[in-house]
Amino acid sequence: MLNTNNFTTKSFSDIYELDRGYVGTENYLGVAFFWNFEYRHYLRDASTSKRKKVHSIFLKEGLDVRNKSDRHFEIIKKVTKLN
Repeated sequence: MLNTNNFTTKSFSDIYELDRGYVGTENYLGVAFFWNFEYRHYLRDASTSKRKKVHSIFLKEGLDVRNKSDRHFEIIKKVTKLN
């Protein structure tokens, strides 16, 4: 798990920019925002590991990581344990 709490502003910014390039690939680290605006409240404060898991499931199921659908929301709820 990637703990970003101890990063300097510069190191976080650099990793965020790197990770933006990984959105939509298996290399995604869980730092950059990738989700549809509709899901911002569910994923913005999620851990990097939960973001990465949601992203991986989206890819595995052939879903566009930036879109929204009932299936996207089901996956987000399951991974983040929302009811």
